[in-house]
Parts: sequence; C-alpha cells; structure tokens
Amino acid sequence: MPRRYYYAILIILSLFSGLFWIDPASAKVSNDPYALQWAYKDIGVYDAWDWTTGSRDVIVAIIDNGFDTQHPDLRNNVWKNEDEVAGNGVDDDFNGYVDDVWGWNFVAVDKNNDGNIDASEKKGGNDPRPDVTKLADSEKEEYVFSHGTIVAGLIGGVGNNKKAGVGINWRVKLMNLKVVGNLGVSSDLSVVAKAIRYAVVNGADVINLSMVGPKNEAVKKAIQYAYKRGVVVVAAAGNNSYSFNEDDGVYPICADSGENSEWVIGVSAVSELHRLAEFSNIGKTCIDITAPGVEVSSTVRYSPRNGLVDMYRGGWSGTSFAAPMVSGVAALIKSVRPSWRAPQITKALLMTVHHTINQDEDTYADLYGAGFLQADRAVEYAVTGKIPPEKGTAVGGFRN
Repeated sequence: MPRRYYYAILIILSLFSGLFWIDPASAKVSNDPYALQWAYKDIGVYDAWDWTTGSRDVIVAIIDNGFDTQHPDLRNNVWKNEDEVAGNGVDDDFNGYVDDVWGWNFVAVDKNNDGNIDASEKKGGNDPRPDVTKLADSEKEEYVFSHGTIVAGLIGGVGNNKKAGVGINWRVKLMNLKVVGNLGVSSDLSVVAKAIRYAVVNGADVINLSMVGPKNEAVKKAIQYAYKRGVVVVAAAGNNSYSFNEDDGVYPICADSGENSEWVIGVSAVSELHRLAEFSNIGKTCIDITAPGVEVSSTVRYSPRNGLVDMYRGGWSGTSFAAPMVSGVAALIKSVRPSWRAPQITKALLMTVHHTINQDEDTYADLYGAGFLQADRAVEYAVTGKIPPEKGTAVGGFRN
C-alpha cells in the first residue's frame, strides 16, 4: 500500500477530533459583521483578544501574489515606507528600490511594451497591488488573484470598524511584497529570496509565505538570514494530498530540514472536524504545527469598476490559509512581547498547542507537527510566562 494511503487511513482513525464552542458574551469580539468563524473560535482567537488585539508597531510581510492595499478593510493596516517620498523617482532611503512607498512588486514587467525585459524592468515595480483590469471571466470565478488579499485579511483585517470581517490582529502593519502574478505561478524563485531580504531590511517582524516550490539555495539562505535577525518565518505545507514534503524537497517549508533551529514554521491544514485536510502535505521534518485551513473566510480583491463587488467571501481552503493563522498569532505575541525574537515566539507557539496523545507519535508529528494552534494559550504564555492549562475537556480531549 502506498505510504500516503496508509496515512490517510490513520487520519480517519486519529483521535484528533472534536469540536470547540465559544460563548461570545464571555470573550472579546469585534463589531464587524463577519467577525465570527469556526477557525477563530477553535484556535481561541476571541479569548486571545482579551489580552491583545495587536499593535501597529508589529510588521507582517506578506510575500504572495500581492494584496489589495486599497481594500476598505485593509488599508488602515497597510505598511507604509515612511522613509520614501512617493513619486519623486528617487531611492530616498537607499534600499535599492525607487518609490517603494507601499511595498514592491518583484515580478518583471515590460513597462514600455517593447517586448523585452531590460535591467530596470527585471527589478519589478512599486505597485504590488494585483492588476484586475483585464481579467477573464474564468479568472474572476476562480479568484486566484485574491490569494494574497485573503492571506492579508486573515492576518490583519481591520477590527471593530463595522466592515466585512476581521483579522487575527485588529491593528498591525501589513507589508505588501508581490513575487508571482495573478495566477500564482512563477519560474523564478530568486525573487522570493529577494523579497525575504527586503522584508527583513525594512523591519518585518513576521514573514508569511503561503507558497511552495522546489528546493532553492537562495531561498534557504534568505530564510536563515531572516531567522538570525529575529524574524519569524511561517510557510504553508502545500496541497498535494498527503505528499511527504521532505521526500520532494519542498521549499520554503523544508528550508530548515536537518538544521538545529526552527528557521521556518511549517503549517499543515485541518478541517472543522480537526482532522488533516485531504489536500494537505505532511512530513514531520517540515511540519511544525497545524491550523484551520478549510472553509475559512476573509477579504478579497475589491474593484467595483472591474466587476469585483464583494469585499469579503467565505469558502477558502488550502494550507495557504492555515499559514496566516500562525503568522497572525505570532504577530499577537510580538505585540505583547516586543523584545522577543524568532526563537522565543516559535517556542510560545509550539509549547501551547493542543496535542492529542496518540499511540503513534511519529505518525501524529507527520500530520500535525507539535499539534493544533492555540492563540489564547500562546498569548497568555507570552504575557505571564506560564503555560496555561487547557480550558476544559470534550470529545477526544478537546476543551469546550
């Protein structure tokens, strides 16, 4: 029997099941119309908000296909490069990028339409917002161009503004770094390494990488560079249905495989039943933690003049959306412990998970890493220095 099917059977038999519930009257909830969703309830976000709702002193870099910086529920949380003067054609802060006020688009663009990519065009441009002016009807239906916007909304959709939903952080700074086009495909992973270094140099505290690709030495060195400078890097497991990431050398999630430190926090995805999502990749040398990644809700690219009239939609599934759950909680931790760096924040995340005792711990680690993300316990640990007990028990040992 192929190994991936063996693991699929073990998933069905796993004790990693049960449901959470929350009494909204007993925890802090924002006034946004779509503030409630199962993913937030089950990882304890609402209880975490009793400790903190985030800080605009914390910067989270979203390295993706670009997010909607002008979205009504994101724009007040978008990072701005205050050292750069908009539109003057000068690299005011000497970071190598001209007019990078709202982040950077690392994708090469033929700006003068001459059919060639010259040196300046290869560097990209200063508009990382997804271009939706020429979308095909099929593209509008698939919403791939909203990938980065969905990620951004989960991490930092503005809270308590009575609009759409809310991110895990009501307030934060979201750095917009585009490395792939609308369809989320690229053959040049070197730009991911450049984006990681850009994020670090420009003050990012957390980097979210909801993408997978082949092994790449430049990406590995960039992630090591980020870790050594205290930046938390979070990466998605990928969606190849129980494929073992270490077997395939999947990056960026496996960039620290075989190393002595957690340079990157790898995230698999679970459903509302708290079982591994049928699409999620696995492998304990790359997976560190698991988080909700099925049927979650978030912001989407908003452009009424181009037929995109929704600000917020549900039904998103993928490890791409489990990773920002972890990034969002990492940012909450940073908001209460500004001096903490990657090792301390990673410890807080991994030591406070829900871990269902299993007869085969190696199998459990392949699927879920250390266990299921718990925002409230992680934040409380960051505040008090003590690991709090789980709040009650339910079927399979889950709290209720």
